[in-house]
Order: sequence, then structure tokens, then C-alpha cells
Amino acid sequence: MFPKDYNFTNSIQSTATVTNAQHKVGRSFAFDYKTHRFVFKDGRNIEDTQIEAIKQWIELFIRTEMKKYMIYTDSFGLDLRKLLGYRLPRSYKVAEIKRRITEGIMNKVPCVVIVKDWQFNAGIFYFTVVTNTGEEVKIDYELEL
Repeated sequence: MFPKDYNFTNSIQSTATVTNAQHKVGRSFAFDYKTHRFVFKDGRNIEDTQIEAIKQWIELFIRTEMKKYMIYTDSFGLDLRKLLGYRLPRSYKVAEIKRRITEGIMNKVPCVVIVKDWQFNAGIFYFTVVTNTGEEVKIDYELEL
């Protein structure tokens, strides 16, 4: 069925190495999620540092509902519709949300190497993200279960 003279192992690549192979975040402008506006100073956009840009990427990833906006790929964002609002055990919901956020960050957010130190308290998820430069970024995100 398959040709014997073709090496298939060279043509298959891991999606994690392809999608998260970037070593730079690139230019990112500061965005205030509370006011839903870009941040300006003296009439110009403020450019984020690499750490602030990573925080912004993570915030965008968590806030974006998967497959809702055509500008993003079908795999960008979280799909929590079947978790929230249903009568599932709270521990299952927390574990599944942790898993989905961790997998998404590792595959979609540039420069992230590790997601660790998860905590959940009163509807707020706390976790730490380690960048490829070794810097640790503390993230907290409120989510109603």
C-alpha cells in the first residue's frame, strides 16, 4: 500500500516544535482588557516588553472562545462551553481547565517553555509561566465555575 523507498519519518514533525519554535514574541502594543482599548502616551501606542507581551498573549488566548472568531485559527483559544454551567464535579472542571490552558499555552504562546505552580482559589487560577530566557511570569485569571 505504501511505497517502500520513501522515508515517512522525515516528513512528519511534532506540532509542539513547529508552533512554539519562535524565540521572540515580536512587537506587541499594550492593551488594557478592563477598558478594551489600546494604551496611548503622547498620542502613540505604548510598546510592551517581552514579558508584558507574553502576559498579553496568554490573556488573549484564555479570553478567546475557540472557533468563534474567523481571524484566529480553529485551534486558538479555549473551548469551555461544555464544562461551565453543567453539573460536573468541581474538581473535574478545575483539572480540565488546567489541562486545556497548559496545552494551549505550550502550543500557541511564543517563548513559553513551562507552565507550572497551579493554584485555584475562590474562582481565580494562579500559575507561573517560564520563558525561554528563564524568566518567570506569574499569571492570575478569574473564571467562574
